[in-house]
Amino acid sequence: MRALRTRRSSTSATTLTEVLVATMILAIVAGGAIASWSLSSRAAASKRAVEIGNSIAVQEIERLKAIRYPYLTPSPIQGGQSVPTVRWFDKLGNWLGPSASTGDFQARETITVIIDRDGEANSEDLKEIIVEVWDASQTRMFERARTLITFGGV
Repeated sequence: MRALRTRRSSTSATTLTEVLVATMILAIVAGGAIASWSLSSRAAASKRAVEIGNSIAVQEIERLKAIRYPYLTPSPIQGGQSVPTVRWFDKLGNWLGPSASTGDFQARETITVIIDRDGEANSEDLKEIIVEVWDASQTRMFERARTLITFGGV
C-alpha cells in the first residue's frame, strides 16, 4: 500500500512540472507574438506615410508640369541657393490651401533654369523641377522627385 501512495505522489508531481513548463513555453511564445505585432503595426504606419509622401511628390510634379513653361517661374535665389516654395498637406495627402502654414507633410518645390542660352523663352530652354516631401518638423524626407521641362512651344 505504501508503494501505491508513493507512485501517485510522483505522478501528480510530474503533472505539475509539465504544466509549469507548458505555461513557461506559452508565455515565451505569447511575448514574441506581442512584440512582433507591435513591430508589424509600426511598419504598416511607416509604409503608409512613405506612400502618401510618394503620392504628394508625384501630384506636385504633375501640377507643376501642367503649368505652361513661360509661366513656370524659377524659385528666388538667396545667398546663392534657391529658396523652395512650401505647400502643406494633411495626414491623408490633401492640400491644405494657400494660407496654410503647418500640416502633417510639407512639399518643398524648387524650380531652376538649367539652360537659357539667349534670355528668351524658346525651344532651347530647359528647367528642372525638384519636389521634396518632408514631415512637419522637417526631420524625415519621404520622397524626392526630379524632372526636366522644356519650352516645347507656346
